Amino acid sequence: MGEMQGKAQLPMAEITAAQPPAGETTAFEEGLELGRRYAEQASRRIAAWAEEHPGQLLLAGLLAGLVVGKLLFPRRSAQLQDFD
Repeated sequence: MGEMQGKAQLPMAEITAAQPPAGETTAFEEGLELGRRYAEQASRRIAAWAEEHPGQLLLAGLLAGLVVGKLLFPRRSAQLQDFD
């Protein structure tokens, strides 16, 4: 380990020169575009629902916050000690 300090390790030429097949790149780009369209459509639907039902949106936000809070910050159970 001490010998390697200060020496940069670069990837092998075979790894850096390898290009993905053209079909895979095209499929990946199409998948990205499809995902963007779905996300845009979902955001429009949520915005329309929020305009029609602001009270429900508030309740949904509170419920989501509660669930996230319970998942991220669970209560720790108290440890009972036996005193004999």
